[in-house]
Amino acid sequence: MKESAEALRTKILDAAIVLFIEKGIEKVTTRELTESVGISRSHIYHYFSNWQTLCLAALERFMRVDFETFAESLTTLTPRQRLLTLFESHLPSAPDATWQLYASFWQTAAHNETYAVLADEMTAAWQALVEGIIRDGVTDGALRCRDLPRTARQISAMLNGYADLLTINPSEKKASEALTDLTQFIDVVLS
Repeated sequence: MKESAEALRTKILDAAIVLFIEKGIEKVTTRELTESVGISRSHIYHYFSNWQTLCLAALERFMRVDFETFAESLTTLTPRQRLLTLFESHLPSAPDATWQLYASFWQTAAHNETYAVLADEMTAAWQALVEGIIRDGVTDGALRCRDLPRTARQISAMLNGYADLLTINPSEKKASEALTDLTQFIDVVLS
């Protein structure tokens, strides 16, 4: 049975992400991708006008699925548990290829406007998630907050800063220290 155009497009994107995680964005070639999917190069460019368009579409799919999966995993937790789960999930304690992919993406976004737009969109989504968690905590009386957007930005900045450092040189000790710092911050600021 022949695959639908959308199914094949998704298959290409998913194969690209697997290769990006395995090798890094800049080290994957069109040939490797076509061999992985089992299609010709012209097939790839039938669905994507160029390599950058394909890379951006694959990264967008990866990041949105990652975000949606994570956000959904929080639904049964209390606001404080959601914050702690967010912190723990963003503090790599050992080398992690997925975190390396994110780091590579951010580096590219710093020099490429198209990638920067996606970076801004994903940052806004994560920021809204943090704000929503805090808002839920305030609503149910578990947390207190005077300036929700500012506090969410502060938490996000701290979390992303620690994540960046741990992506470069992760360790259990550093991840534990970062988690302690973040937990203390929410204890002081949101209690």
